[in-house]
Order: sequence, then C-alpha cells, then structure tokens
Amino acid sequence: MKNKIPKLLIICSTHGDEKIGLEVVKQLKSNGLESFFDILIANPRANEKNVRYIEKDLNRSYPGEKNSDIYEERLAFKNLEIAKKYQYIIDIHEADEGRDDFIIIPRKKMSNKFPLEFIDLKRVLLWPDPKGPIGSVLENSIELEFGSKNRDRGEMIEKATTIIKNFIVLTSKEQPKISYLRKDIYFVYGKVEISNFSGEIKELVDFEEYNEGNEKFIPLLTGQYLKSGIICYKMEKQYRTIAGKLK
Repeated sequence: MKNKIPKLLIICSTHGDEKIGLEVVKQLKSNGLESFFDILIANPRANEKNVRYIEKDLNRSYPGEKNSDIYEERLAFKNLEIAKKYQYIIDIHEADEGRDDFIIIPRKKMSNKFPLEFIDLKRVLLWPDPKGPIGSVLENSIELEFGSKNRDRGEMIEKATTIIKNFIVLTSKEQPKISYLRKDIYFVYGKVEISNFSGEIKELVDFEEYNEGNEKFIPLLTGQYLKSGIICYKMEKQYRTIAGKLK
C-alpha cells in the first residue's frame, strides 16, 4: 500500500534534454520500490520536445509566479506547491561534458533538513548563484549531478539508481547502520568567461586546482556551457566532514 504521505519526491526533467531521472525511476520501479517515492516530471513540454527549456531555464525560475506570462515561471510555482508536501526531494541532473558525480546544494550553507549521510557521493557543492533552483527555496531538497562524458550510460544509470535505492532503504529504517558521512565540501563562487580567459582550455580539469595569475581556483563543468560564453565555473574547497567532525 502506498504511503499516505510519501517521504521522497524524485524530480526528473527539470531540463527536458536530461533523461537520467526517468531512466533511474524506471529502474527503481523494476526493483519494486515504487511505493517509497513519487515522481515529478518537472518540465513536461521540454521533456517531450527533448530541449533544455521552452521559454526560460526552469532551474532558474523558482519560486515561480502563478500568473506569469512565462511558461517555466508558472510551472515553477506549480511544482513548488507539489514539492512542499514531501519530506525529502531529489532533483536528478546530468552533464554531457561532465566527468564527475556530485551533490549540489543551491544555497550558501548546509542544512540539517536533508540527510546527506545517506547519499553515497563524496563531493558536495554549495552553489548559491545563479538563483532559482527548487533547492534554493526548499532546504529539504538537493540535486544529484551525474557526468556522462566518455561514460557507459548503463553503468551511470546503475550507479544513480543504487544511490537512490540505498537512500530509500536507509531513510525507511528507524536505526540505519550504514551512513556515507565523509564528504568534501566545495563552494562555487564564480565563473571563467571565454572573453576574459587567455589560457588553454585543455589545462582546466574539473576538481583539479588551476592557477590563473594571482588566483587559484578549482574548475567545475569545464566546457559544459561554452555556447553561453562560460568556460567553467570556479570553486574553492571549504572543508571535509568525517563522522560528524569538521576538518
């Protein structure tokens, strides 16, 4: 019997050309876990057309506006009203130029409203700007980003499915014995624009420190947004959590 108040909402197709969420949900259902979560296809029109968005990036549109002239702003308002009913929210994304998997928290600070220790990914990114993801409004929401470049898609889907399956199992137990608390915390604070970069793009490697003049930064999603004039985003490593302690 389905829970009266579902604990987990899985958001798929926030960007309509990212199909990983739907593929993961299919696998979770085949494992008999459909009673533990609900699915929200966040941008159905973009998903149907296989495009990132229709009028405006939905991941830049929350909290939305009920009577907006812009489709994604109306959709964001509607989606937010749905998401508020859930205890936990996982918004699944993929990056075709990404090589890494990580958790995104679209705020400046961590929150105790989502149990990150039950997500089996080591890297956590605090990413407050640009604003507009659903997780910037709801502190019990996170994004999971999976890099698909030069990667077997079946293996990527299997990994993502296992991560969420384990989360469901652990949050369903009163006293779970397993946790994945060890995390490396990064803060995303800026971006490298094509117009201002004089180096070699090939020297920028995600999660490997780069020196540019007097600034040291860690690149993120190198090459993902070249069409928008962005070479990569810039991060700094903040701290590590191990067994509840900070280092």
